Amino acid sequence: MTDLLFQSDSYLKKFETKLINVDLESRILFLDKTTFYPGGGGQPCDMGTLSSNHVNFKVEKVKKQGDDILHYISGEVPLPSIGSPMIGELDWDRRYKLMRTHTAMHILCGVVFRDYGASVTGGEMELLKGRMDFEFATLHADLVHVIEKSVNLEIDNNREVRVKILPRDELF
Repeated sequence: MTDLLFQSDSYLKKFETKLINVDLESRILFLDKTTFYPGGGGQPCDMGTLSSNHVNFKVEKVKKQGDDILHYISGEVPLPSIGSPMIGELDWDRRYKLMRTHTAMHILCGVVFRDYGASVTGGEMELLKGRMDFEFATLHADLVHVIEKSVNLEIDNNREVRVKILPRDELF
């Protein structure tokens, strides 16, 4: 079972951990604790590095399986042995952009539900952009602009986050 550090401190960039299992064939490391978010609900996983004995291993994908978090390692460098102490470090630029996008999408969902009673039916996000699907019977350009203004009014106290709603054909 992996202790999920990201649940209690989303700003933790670097952490100490211990390797508790290795899948050599799939190049997966299992750690006793991690701050790497495994992705889910349309949100991508974290990436970064794990290091042991001055050797860096690039984390290319992170996934949840049962109570464990699987850290997929790229490259061909031999993996460390079970019990090895490790240092994990997030790609912080990526994490922070995903956090900002995630927050903006929650604000959008809240405004649309509050003002129109429309629930989210799907979504997807990437770094600094995302897509949300709502249960509107019709959604026209004028309404999109009204929603955009309403969302930005909600976040006026935090100038770091601004929302620009794009037409569907410009998204992905």
